[in-house]
Amino acid sequence: MIANLPELLLYPVEDRGVPNRERIPIYVKEPLNISAYGMMVGQKEISGVARPFIDLLYWFNGGIINQGDWILLYTGSGTNREDDWDLQPGSKIYSVHWGRSTTMFANSLIVPILFKIEAVNIGEGPVDLPQLRLPSA
Repeated sequence: MIANLPELLLYPVEDRGVPNRERIPIYVKEPLNISAYGMMVGQKEISGVARPFIDLLYWFNGGIINQGDWILLYTGSGTNREDDWDLQPGSKIYSVHWGRSTTMFANSLIVPILFKIEAVNIGEGPVDLPQLRLPSA
């Protein structure tokens, strides 16, 4: 069984299927390093679980965010922004962009899957081979 993420609250996708407006709102319930989180996309099944699709992953390349902040993950392209949130002084709204060329959530069975990276192993890279140097002219 996989645990829920109590530190983040995933809201329903807004403007499903609308280019340049489709977005996934996430409310931050406690201070955290957002770099440990990512988003996948999957198909929701009758049982309530969602099966992730292959090759649809977004990593939140960021840093520390605070309780009361919001993340708006837009599925399309755009410029990432950080804005103060007028309705809750001291809180921020982080607008980030997945960079997909099409919308992803027009079908109501397609859902976002928020996840946390608990641990990783990084493989060793290959050894670089010596390069042939061309003589100087």
